[in-house]
Amino acid sequence: MTQADRVLSTPPTSSSVSQEAADVPSRRRFLSQATGVAAGSAVLALAAIPSVAAAAAPAASLDPVFGLIEAHRAAARVAAAAEAEKSRREQILLDEGGSFRPFVTAISDGGAPFLVYSHKQIDQCPTLSDQQRDRAHAGLDVAKDRYSAVLGDIENVAGDARDLADKHLDALLSTAPTSMPGLRALIDYILMDDDGPTFDDLSWNDRQETLIFSIGGALDHIESARDDGGMA
Repeated sequence: MTQADRVLSTPPTSSSVSQEAADVPSRRRFLSQATGVAAGSAVLALAAIPSVAAAAAPAASLDPVFGLIEAHRAAARVAAAAEAEKSRREQILLDEGGSFRPFVTAISDGGAPFLVYSHKQIDQCPTLSDQQRDRAHAGLDVAKDRYSAVLGDIENVAGDARDLADKHLDALLSTAPTSMPGLRALIDYILMDDDGPTFDDLSWNDRQETLIFSIGGALDHIESARDDGGMA
């Protein structure tokens, strides 16, 4: 497995996973701006090379990029499903008048309402009477119980799924394809596939630069194989 000369660290799990409306335009902008600047001439040259899929079948079957694409596809679908379920449960709380954090509305002695998010905050509020404070504590307990009942562990599930998808994406981007069909598949997956990475995914931890190194490594490998009389 040929690795591009980059070392990646795990990105924050807060990287976005909802890009339905902008995925394809964002990927096209990425290729034109990033890959197009550093390796554009090489990528454009692919269009002028006749398809060699049939002749390259033995080499392509050994290309690790195909397995890495499918591994990321599977992980990305799990992450998208988890994020969709998280959004569905959050919407239930919003429809009930809640929010993404449990809270209760307290009323000060002056009659002004304000939001509190913790029992500590309630205890430290000097304007609440003892009766108001007791009522706020009870209301916050109810809100927290409802929050837990609706969301469950979906936040952890969604976070773990995103982390796994990011891990597979880093493996994919840092591995140079070893065949022309593999290189074509990688570019198509990034540009056109609904399961492929979004522009936000590619903006973390020098991933754009890593991809360019992988494309360059793939072209070097293919060129070398052809110079040696083989067909990559």
